[in-house]
Amino acid sequence: MNKDSHALIANEQVYITICVGENFKSIAWKAQYDMEFSSECLFCSSEKITGYRVEDELGHAGKIAICPTCEKVNAVYH
Repeated sequence: MNKDSHALIANEQVYITICVGENFKSIAWKAQYDMEFSSECLFCSSEKITGYRVEDELGHAGKIAICPTCEKVNAVYH
């Protein structure tokens, strides 16, 4: 691999693949608290959802908002 192709790979952005409605499996992700949202859960009666920065075991990263009550993903955001 030459120096230029290594630079292209290093600058490539890789995102996680997670969908709204999916159950959040905290053991499969490294999760770091990001923020609270004053928004109702799309799936249960909870009045707040919580945003986390997450990374999987392959280093793919992103931000998701989950409901702390039903643990379903409500949003994927940047």
